[in-house]
Amino acid sequence: MMMIRRLLPLLLLPLVLLVEGFQLTEPQAVPPPDQPPDERSSQDKLPQAKDPLWAQLARCPAKYDNKTALYTISLIPDVKALDGKTVTIKGFVLPLDGSDKTRHFLLTKRTPVCMFCPPGEPNEVIEVTSKAPVDWADDMVTVRGRFTLVNDGEKAIFFALRDADPVR
Repeated sequence: MMMIRRLLPLLLLPLVLLVEGFQLTEPQAVPPPDQPPDERSSQDKLPQAKDPLWAQLARCPAKYDNKTALYTISLIPDVKALDGKTVTIKGFVLPLDGSDKTRHFLLTKRTPVCMFCPPGEPNEVIEVTSKAPVDWADDMVTVRGRFTLVNDGEKAIFFALRDADPVR
């Protein structure tokens, strides 16, 4: 027993040194995953929604702040004026509820290329909740709903369509 008491400090020394060398720090802001340039250029060759509303949203610059780990957006007056109005827009469906007939999805300007990559910039994405299910397909869909300004810099969501309906 005496031998163990003498050896215990020596056995614990590496652990103590490891713990002392380990510093607890504030979580660092991790920049958003950048889409590789070759992927974006390939995506640019795929179909994109040409709806005029996408052009308006694109004029609202979005930025990422490494210190706060949040996105921000600068809304132009034309887009601010749409808040609460009914709009119709065409885009690609990216389901958020894991269903082929979805009521909660992202509508994107660009063709989604990967479920793990951003479907576009924050000004190219609208969160949609619909009254009726919308079929997920590779083709573009048209939806109509109440346009709402959202300020979710953590998720990079700034636009939403509420109570939307698919337009056939």
